[in-house]
Amino acid sequence: MSTSRCSLALALALAGCGAPAAPKPPPPPWQRVQPAGAPIGLLAYGDHIDQYAPDDRGAYVVRIEGDAAARAALAATLGATDDVVGADGYVLRLDASAATALATRAGVRGVAPLQPVDRRGVLVDRGTELPEVRIDLFTDASPDELAAVAAWVSWRGGQVLWRGRAALRARLPHEARDEAARLSVVRWIE
Repeated sequence: MSTSRCSLALALALAGCGAPAAPKPPPPPWQRVQPAGAPIGLLAYGDHIDQYAPDDRGAYVVRIEGDAAARAALAATLGATDDVVGADGYVLRLDASAATALATRAGVRGVAPLQPVDRRGVLVDRGTELPEVRIDLFTDASPDELAAVAAWVSWRGGQVLWRGRAALRARLPHEARDEAARLSVVRWIE
């Protein structure tokens, strides 16, 4: 073997003996979905949401301390509506920095992502392959977000029957119902 070949073989062997390659970072706990015809992409999460994508105004349950009157007063200053989880949790759409800041505010006991399970109703029509569902988006959803959800319904094998300002009625396969609850802009599906 020539000297240059030996040097190359030795260099290649030594290159393999170095420190192990850095592990690949895990994929983010969300994915962007943009079905054909959707004006914008949607963010889809898993069955449990620990954090939202950096550019997502996610939905948070803000737990407020105090009696009913104190909770209602603070909720009003936060712009919370009657969208509640339990007796003391108000649902707000916030970006990550606003959620972090709100968690330190007096009277706020905690701020946590709204989970997909808290976006699904319990009434499910199991008697048909494509049951009719109502999908409510957050009240501040844009027309593009509504159009993207409608495109998503078609992409998942469903059919949009009616569109409102922040809601739609559709026929949707059973397996897609849980997936719809994992879309960031969806507040409720039943």
